[in-house]
Amino acid sequence: MVGVPAVQIAVSDGGEIIYSEAFGVTDQATATAATPRSVMQVGSLTKQFTAAAILRLAERGALTLDDRIEKFLPEFNPRGATITLRQLLSHTSGVRREWFPPGPPWVNLSAPVTREQTMKGLNSGQLLDSTPGTKWSYSNAGFMLLGLAIESITGKPYDEFIQSEFALPLGLIDTGVCGTSNLPMPEGYGLPAATWVRMPPFHTTIVLSAGGLCSSASDLARWAHLLATGHVMLPDSYAKMTTPTPLANKTVVNYGLGLDVNKILGHPAVSHGGIVNGYQSFLIYSPNHDIAIAVITNAWPAPSGGNPQLIAMAVAQAALSAP
Repeated sequence: MVGVPAVQIAVSDGGEIIYSEAFGVTDQATATAATPRSVMQVGSLTKQFTAAAILRLAERGALTLDDRIEKFLPEFNPRGATITLRQLLSHTSGVRREWFPPGPPWVNLSAPVTREQTMKGLNSGQLLDSTPGTKWSYSNAGFMLLGLAIESITGKPYDEFIQSEFALPLGLIDTGVCGTSNLPMPEGYGLPAATWVRMPPFHTTIVLSAGGLCSSASDLARWAHLLATGHVMLPDSYAKMTTPTPLANKTVVNYGLGLDVNKILGHPAVSHGGIVNGYQSFLIYSPNHDIAIAVITNAWPAPSGGNPQLIAMAVAQAALSAP
C-alpha cells in the first residue's frame, strides 16, 4: 500500500471503531498477513500512558505535579537542579535525551537492564542540556524517570501498573508492555539499504515508560477517546495534559503533558508519534468531533511514503470533512 511491509489503520467515532484494517505482512519470510489484531510496537505513544499514570496518581493524592523527582527517587542526583514531575512530563526539565550517556562503551540495546543500571546511567555524564523550565527539549530519559517514580509510589512494576490500571479495565486487550502480559515482542523491518531487513527490537527495559508499549491501531483509537472523555482521568486532569506549556520567559510551547497540542485541518487536536527499531506510529484525536485516527507501520527506517503521520493526516482529511 505505502511501500512498507505492513500498516494498520483504525478510526474511532465517539469511541466506536468505524474503520479497522491492516495491509501487508508481519513476516516476509512466511508471508504472514497483518491483521487488525497484529500486535505492534508503538514507541513514544507510550508517553501518553505514562503521563496518564502520573495524573491518576495525582488524583489519588500520591503526588503533585510540582513535586521534585528525587522525592520519589532519592537515588537520583539532580546536580542541585530543581526538576519537577510537571517539567519531566512536558519535556521542559532540561534532562538529556537518553538515560544512557553516549558511548563508547555503547549500551547493548537488546539486553535487559535493571533499575539500578538505569539509575547509574542517569547519574553519569552530563545530565542537563538546559536549565529546567527554560527550554523544550524532548527527553526519553525524563520519561524513564517518571516510570521509575511510578514503580516507587505504587510498589508495582511499570508493566503491571499499566496492565491493571488501563489495559484490563478499559478492554485494551492488545495493549501492554511488549513481551509481558502474554503480549509478544514483535520484530519489525528497516530499509537501511535496498532490501528490507529485520530490525532487532530494543529490550523492553531499555525504553520501558518512554517507549516500551505494544498495541494495535484499534486499541490506540479507542484509548484516545477514553482518555479524553473521563474514562481514564477526571476532566481537570485531561485539561492539564492538553494545555500548552509556558516556559520561564513566558513563551508557550505546543506540548502539554505527554501530548502535542495543535490544530489539524483548522480543528483543535492532540497527537503524538512514535519511532522505535522496526516500527512507527501516529495517533490523532479531534475533541470537537470525538474522532481518533491511529496508524502503525512495522517499518523503521523506512521511505517517507510510509510515514504514519502522513497516512493519518490523509485519513483525517477525509474523516473530519465528512458531513
